[in-house]
Amino acid sequence: MTAAALSLTSCGWSPQNSAPQATSDCAASDTPTAETVRAAIEKVGERWTETSRGHTGDCRLHWVVIGTGDTAPDAAVQVLFFDRDKPLGPPTPRPRPYTTVVPLSDSTATVQYQWLRGTDKPCCPTGIGQVRFQIGTDGTLTALDPIPTPTP
Repeated sequence: MTAAALSLTSCGWSPQNSAPQATSDCAASDTPTAETVRAAIEKVGERWTETSRGHTGDCRLHWVVIGTGDTAPDAAVQVLFFDRDKPLGPPTPRPRPYTTVVPLSDSTATVQYQWLRGTDKPCCPTGIGQVRFQIGTDGTLTALDPIPTPTP
């Protein structure tokens, strides 16, 4: 147990993205269509493809994580959010490495950002911050916490 804790402390920690959730968890009318997702991905760039997706418990807030296929530990990914079939866009203007998403509640998702600090190796970022997101009363993506700015 102590060795595992030391390992996590000395080499950063990176949770997995949320387990894939079956689209059958939500009614078809509550999910983004393949065309909506494809169009949202194309806005980021043609080399990006879906790597994972998930949704909140109420089936309203959906996300799709996209990447370029680069398998490096510090490869950038982007998160695209949707209000059912309506694209809400990404939480940050530029893709970032070490980004994961997990559902937090029926209406809130948490994006965890990590970044390299000091002498961190690419496998093991120690900078970490979490931001809760939900759909605001105006229908836009709303960050409930400040989005971290990586510092060395």
